[in-house]
Amino acid sequence: MKIKRIIDISGTINNRTTLWPGDEGITLDRIKNMESGDACNLSVLHIGTHTSTHVDAPLHFITRGSDISSVNLNKFIGFAKVFNISAQDCIKASDLSRLDINIGDIVLFKTRNSSLDMNGLFHKEFVYLDESAARFLVDKKVATVGIDYLSVENFYADNAVTHKLLLQNEIGIIEGLRLNDVQEGEYFLSCVPLKIEGADGSPVRAVLVEFD
Repeated sequence: MKIKRIIDISGTINNRTTLWPGDEGITLDRIKNMESGDACNLSVLHIGTHTSTHVDAPLHFITRGSDISSVNLNKFIGFAKVFNISAQDCIKASDLSRLDINIGDIVLFKTRNSSLDMNGLFHKEFVYLDESAARFLVDKKVATVGIDYLSVENFYADNAVTHKLLLQNEIGIIEGLRLNDVQEGEYFLSCVPLKIEGADGSPVRAVLVEFD
């Protein structure tokens, strides 16, 4: 197979990146600068573990759950199915029942979220997975689910049932995908988190590879 195209489906991280309300800001401090006479440029990055496009570890919502350094990378490298979902409020089991979703699939959901600006204002009314959709994916025994905003969960949820259902059943979660320029279909996904011991998540550089 020859690579036809590599599609970057990651958000850009800078001081304008949309953050979940309450998250600290992003800073990139240049501590060595060649323009000031230093031998090299060297920076220190301050960033939240759930900034922009990122992966959740079970530890995010499960006491003594696996941290991000321990997650199975098979969940974030492999062939993935992108589905265009027309639901305007939330994705329900009824939206998924006719889709070609099978055991072990990596499924990525493209919704109206992909048209939202991810630089600046946070949008509370994003499309999310409701409990029925989470249970459907658990029953299907998928490997991973990805969505095109900063959470798979309703912003107003107070019990994190969607996260817990997925993570307790060892289903990987990818959030903050940028799928506006991606058509429905099957691609090869690379979306590897940093190996940070003790962390509950990690930003990622997510790409889809399209083959001839």
